[in-house]
Amino acid sequence: MTAAALAAPAGAFAEAAPSASQGGGRMTLEERLDRAWRVLRAGGAAECPVCGGDMALRGAAGECGGCGTRLT
Repeated sequence: MTAAALAAPAGAFAEAAPSASQGGGRMTLEERLDRAWRVLRAGGAAECPVCGGDMALRGAAGECGGCGTRLT
């Protein structure tokens, strides 16, 4: 697995919608980031793990058009 860094505007995590993990509970941050990276690499677009907006692959980084979060 590739390490990911998350850069998000202050307060963005408070707005994130809860998601269910494979075990039926809430997803961990690691699970959300891993899922976003897998989907980005496969199709070039994914759901932002912070706000749920549209995230696109731009070079070697994922960038959210909604909240500005960058995965690098």
